[in-house]
Amino acid sequence: MRITLVTETYFPQVNGVSRTLGQLVRHMTEAGDTVQLIHPDYGEAPKNSHDLLVWSKAIPFYKEVVMPIPPFGHVHQAIKDFSPDLVHIATEATMGLSALRYVRKRQIPVVSSFHTNFDQYTRSYKVGFLNSSVWRYLRWFHNRTLETYVPSLATIAELEARGFERLVLWQRGVHADVFRPDRPGRESLRAQYGFKPEDVVIGHISRLAPEKNVGLLGEALKQVASQRPNVKILFVGDGPSRASLERSLGKVAVFAGYRSGDDLADHYSACDLFAFSSLTETFGNVVLEAMASGLPVVAVRAGGVGDTVQAGRTGLLVEPTDHASKLAEALIALVDDSNLRQAMAKNAREYALGQSWDTIMAGLRNRYRSVLGLER
Repeated sequence: MRITLVTETYFPQVNGVSRTLGQLVRHMTEAGDTVQLIHPDYGEAPKNSHDLLVWSKAIPFYKEVVMPIPPFGHVHQAIKDFSPDLVHIATEATMGLSALRYVRKRQIPVVSSFHTNFDQYTRSYKVGFLNSSVWRYLRWFHNRTLETYVPSLATIAELEARGFERLVLWQRGVHADVFRPDRPGRESLRAQYGFKPEDVVIGHISRLAPEKNVGLLGEALKQVASQRPNVKILFVGDGPSRASLERSLGKVAVFAGYRSGDDLADHYSACDLFAFSSLTETFGNVVLEAMASGLPVVAVRAGGVGDTVQAGRTGLLVEPTDHASKLAEALIALVDDSNLRQAMAKNAREYALGQSWDTIMAGLRNRYRSVLGLER
């Protein structure tokens, strides 16, 4: 198959969407398909001659977000020259919209995927008045594709209630041989950051931004640290909320910035449990990576995270309406009970071992073939 993938985020950007799409490209290529990538230009050379890097600019107040700049005539030409069997549009902003209109006009089969809870994003940035308009647009956009791939049953239920059609579950996977508890760098990293053997390290690996609900997380962690002096906190990631978290938590927290590959996996394994407060996750890749790393998860029951974390077995969940004190209580419960923490760590690891990227991507590839009327 010849597949064009249009996305407004990709490597080297660090987020769940770019990681997922990277795994998709890898699997399709290994299966013998040809994939054309169209994504923002991050200053690195394209991997293949048929790929297109689109001139883009970072949002001034949020340098982690890079947006492609119209017009997109060259995007249309690249798709025409490549002559794909199928176009997969992964994001719904300006470039995705332009590509959708072009391929529908030329009657090229097109599918889409839904990755982001925009409802929570608009609330986080205090533009909630745009919610109804955003949802109307998203419904219009996705209902004009042959199928929309969604990462969790919870998100499918929400989208169906909003009038979205032809939704297909496309979960996320993890490389459990990379993300694992017995990483070789665990002890050296703990020593590097000044963590003592008796310290309980709470990890948080994500973009540090309002849409990740880090205000609630920061308050909860502050309460935990004030009540349990053996607790240390490790943040991996960056973003506009980092400075406020550093001021609030002081020396009890280490901020490691963005990490990748084996270094990222070592940082997971240097922790003893994982805290996650986001309300915007349609899945939450970092939660599954934490579980593969043998970390029980304390999170908010929202979106795909509520599907992934089995409350009482692989972690603890609090409700979206709960205050920071409830999240702090759940964290303290695992800080204080090492036996419970270890039992949940074992269960979390066992669950993650069954979530292979290759199995999940093979399922999506079969959906592509089904859309095109090909035998599997």
